[in-house]
Amino acid sequence: MRKTFADSMIELARKDEKLVVLIGDISHHLLRDFEKEFPRRFYNVGICEQAMVGLAAGLAMEGYRPVVHTIAPFCVERAYEQIKVDLCYQELDVTIISVGASFDYAHLGCTHHCYEDVSILRPLPNIDIFVPGNTQEFRDLLEDSWGNGRPKYFKLTKDVHSASTGVRAYECALLNLGTSRKAIFANGHLLQSVLNLPNWSDHTVVYSPTIEPVSPEAEALISRILRSHDLNLVIEENSSSGAYADKIFDIASKNNIRVLIKKLGIPRKFCENYGSASDHRERLGLTTHNLQEMINAPI
Repeated sequence: MRKTFADSMIELARKDEKLVVLIGDISHHLLRDFEKEFPRRFYNVGICEQAMVGLAAGLAMEGYRPVVHTIAPFCVERAYEQIKVDLCYQELDVTIISVGASFDYAHLGCTHHCYEDVSILRPLPNIDIFVPGNTQEFRDLLEDSWGNGRPKYFKLTKDVHSASTGVRAYECALLNLGTSRKAIFANGHLLQSVLNLPNWSDHTVVYSPTIEPVSPEAEALISRILRSHDLNLVIEENSSSGAYADKIFDIASKNNIRVLIKKLGIPRKFCENYGSASDHRERLGLTTHNLQEMINAPI
């Protein structure tokens, strides 16, 4: 997805002369062609993420459409105040595109992990949050939301799912309507864990790469599925506190739906082990095997 991001910047810049890219001393090799073609619209701000978001806000106030890019914990957690006050409060058209996802940089430990980003951004007004699951989804979500005048956050990961969902920004897709009266809600690349279930077609599967906001039609679909199923499972590679699962809870509460909803996410603890991202998923239970166990558990 990272290479797709770089290609998309060139494609968008050729169409939109207001696009400006700001990086935090990362992805130089990927953006070399962009810098060569648009040298006056490319800035390496260095390891100054708070200043980078503030600079992007100033550019947006002058009519530009800045894209801010660096590793997730640095552009979200380190610059949270600037996102809140400079971008969301003033509702500026700035797009933040992170890399590293929750723990793509697993070998670098806690400083480079970021599974709280969706949880801490969701409460902020005026920000669109996307967790694309493959390169085509990223392209579609970026195209659909580009130039909408709002702050936007894209969480990119190395891993992708193999499905062609066709889902667009602010919508969700009903990938399967099963007969088991058990529904699975997913976003991002963990959709693949759902599709790897030996009997996945027995279950209803709802997929949403948009976390906030979703359209009224998407909310109506989610509400209908929640009402018509005895068990609703939410799987995501985000913190189990405040992210996509809690979005589903909020929709249930808003629409007075009393239903069983179970979360399969990252528990509220530090990932202190070292290894690959897949090692972390195995230890945290973000696998097809664990999903199957939750489906089979007595209600």
